[in-house]
Amino acid sequence: MTKVTTLMLAAGLAAAAPAFAQTSTDTVRAQVAEMMADAETRSSLLAAGDAGHDGRFFIAGDGFRLNIGGQIQFRYILNFRDDENNGDDFSNGFQTRRTKLDFNGEIRNDWFFRVLGSFDREGGSFGLEEAYAGYKFSNGWKARWGQFKLPLMREELVNSARQLAVERSLMNEAFTQDRSQGIELSYATENWRFAAAFSDGLDSENTDFNDAGPTSGSPFIVRGEAEYAFTARAEFMISGNDWKVWDDFTSQKGQDFGFLLGVAAHYQQSTQTPSPTDVDTDTLQVTADISLEGDSWNLFAAGVLRWQEQSSLGASDTDVTDYGFVIQGGWRFAENTEVFARWDAIFADSDRPGFTSGEDNFNFLTIGLNQYYAGHAAKASIDLVWSFQDTTNLVGSGLLPNTGTGLLGDQEENEVAIRAQFQLLF
Repeated sequence: MTKVTTLMLAAGLAAAAPAFAQTSTDTVRAQVAEMMADAETRSSLLAAGDAGHDGRFFIAGDGFRLNIGGQIQFRYILNFRDDENNGDDFSNGFQTRRTKLDFNGEIRNDWFFRVLGSFDREGGSFGLEEAYAGYKFSNGWKARWGQFKLPLMREELVNSARQLAVERSLMNEAFTQDRSQGIELSYATENWRFAAAFSDGLDSENTDFNDAGPTSGSPFIVRGEAEYAFTARAEFMISGNDWKVWDDFTSQKGQDFGFLLGVAAHYQQSTQTPSPTDVDTDTLQVTADISLEGDSWNLFAAGVLRWQEQSSLGASDTDVTDYGFVIQGGWRFAENTEVFARWDAIFADSDRPGFTSGEDNFNFLTIGLNQYYAGHAAKASIDLVWSFQDTTNLVGSGLLPNTGTGLLGDQEENEVAIRAQFQLLF
């Protein structure tokens, strides 16, 4: 290459360098501006409430909102029974009582939905608890359809994350409505509300429309698909002005006095079958409850009656009537520390199969303490449950053993369970 050619190439490169530099700088500036605009857009969307946490994690936009939550209850349980029991007289260990995922929200402010599932504490399988959709009318009426808790026992209707004791009472376990598939219509005003449901019956979640009814199993617990079932509940807020106060049983320091009265009824007819060995059961259950809350203290009491008529081919009809009662109260002696006590009882009909001999009246006492670190979202609890009577017949009926309550059943009096729990909600 000649000197002249070399000089010409060098001059050309020198002339082009500023142009290349300018192009590179413009590209970088454009990319930075685009990134800044995108970040600003995302920030404005977040500020407008499209994602975040306002007591619940949520994603929202264009009239749609999805709330995402969960519940973890971890326990250590000690159970003491009589030495003469056939099994061990002492059981203890850890338990993941509840692990739940909750997805709920709204569409265009009128439509609402919920899908709630939980991991089984034994085996870890994931199962459906609730799945429903609904519509909110403009005049206080609401309708929902799917799988949900029937409007019957208040203790069952209060979320497991917002109970006073570590676990609901054994009386509630005996008479619970639990979940069912059906349709519910409700109405609410400032001081009273009402709900009515047509469903597959008590404790009939996750059943298909042609599943057989409760033709076998426990004679005391009503489970399985019914031929038809109707439930209705009314609540009257005699004192107070906020329905959210009654979402739990505790009361804050400085809280205003509130008084809630509730009444409910349920009737169902079990599936009719031609088999002479099957027992067809009609069930009527009624309940009433009162809730009082004031400055640092709370009180709740409920009673329930369940009447059942049982019939089978070639045999006379029989009927039995069972009763249950619960009363509990709590007191916050410090801002975030609460003591509580509860008495609950089950009075089974002495003519009920499985209760014609032995004990048919059962009493339980619970005492304990709650420590709130972030309300119900982070809460430590410890309590003691004392069973006064021999519970052999409750074991025979299928109500016990119940590891959720910590009671396993005893052929003698004075079974005791101690339960320590930490709860986290998100």
